[in-house]
Parts: sequence; C-alpha cells; structure tokens
Amino acid sequence: MKFKKTGIIWCLIILISALGYLGVHREASSESGKEQVANQPIVPSQQVSKHTSKAKKITGEEVTVIGDSVIVGVEPYLKELLPKITVDGKVGRQMSQAKKVIAELKAKGALGDHVIIELGTNGPFNKDQLRTLLTSLSDVKQVLVVTARVPKGWQDTVNSTIKAAVPEFENAKVVDWYAASEGKENYFYKDGVHLKPDGSRYYASLLLQALQEQ
Repeated sequence: MKFKKTGIIWCLIILISALGYLGVHREASSESGKEQVANQPIVPSQQVSKHTSKAKKITGEEVTVIGDSVIVGVEPYLKELLPKITVDGKVGRQMSQAKKVIAELKAKGALGDHVIIELGTNGPFNKDQLRTLLTSLSDVKQVLVVTARVPKGWQDTVNSTIKAAVPEFENAKVVDWYAASEGKENYFYKDGVHLKPDGSRYYASLLLQALQEQ
C-alpha cells in the first residue's frame, strides 16, 4: 500500500515538473517571436509605397509633346493616360523644325513645364542642333528626349547624338525607346517604325513612367 502511494506521489511530481517546463518554454518562444517581429526590416514593397505616395501626380496639363508621325500614332494612347496633355505631332517633321514649334508654343503660353521631344525618325541632326534646342528649353522643369527605332542608315547617328548631348543639361533626360523596344517586332507595322495599338500603349506607358521619375 505504501509502495502504491509513493508511486502515485512520484508520478504527480514528475507531471507537475513537466507542465512547468512546457509553460516556461512556450513563454520564451513567444517572447522570441515578438522580438523577431519588432526587429524585422521594412520590405521593399513597403518602401516603394511610401516613396510613391510622395511623388507628384502628373495630370497632363503641364506636359507638351513635340514629335513626328510616330507620336501622331501614339497620341490617342497618351491621352488615355493623360487626358489634358498637349501633343504637337506632324508627319515628316525634322529636329531642325522643333525650335520654331517651341517658340510658337511659348508665344501662345501653351508650352508645359514638362516637354517631350520625339524626333529623328525622318533624318539625322547634329549635337549643336540638339544643344540649341535644349538651351531654348532651359527654363522648363523637365525635358525628355526619346531615342528612335527606324531601320534607316541614320538611326545610330540619331541615338548616339541624343545620348551624347542630353546629359549636358541638368533638366534633360534620355528615354531610350530603341532599347525598350528591342525584340518587340510584334509591336510594329511592316515598316518597323510606326506602332500597332499594343506598341503605342507600351510607348505611352514608358513616357508616363519617365515623367513620374522627375
């Protein structure tokens, strides 16, 4: 009888000790988990959302685009994104004609604080021509100059001129359409220059992205 009672007492002691150990272990695990959460770094998506919330929204009212037949085709898709944007596109336009267009827009008070230049499809131009144009836009907040994709002998000259001259101006930046459209032949019509609807939407989205990265 004494043996049975002693056995029961020892069983109770072992059970109580085991329960006490488990309680302490759970509490320690909980505290460790809380510490890990408190010390967890902000993930990139949280950082992006904070940065995006501070970015100024582009409405289009402050944006002017000057270009040739490529931008004529893209215009409807740009206006889907930015309904108030001003697009001055003309078939066959050369870079040498852009300065006059800018002067006319300034005279009418129609030149925005953000100017996009899309020219080079119809022929080459030299660095001095581009520098003169960018100098006339020195009072503009942001100037974007778009490289060309045109299967003609002057394509590389146009793009190298843009990449050489644009970085000389603090308010100007290159939008590399040539690089962005690499391998996307299905975006183009047979001439390899003008864009189908999907290509135009892609082009418009690139311009909007560049505007927002001011």
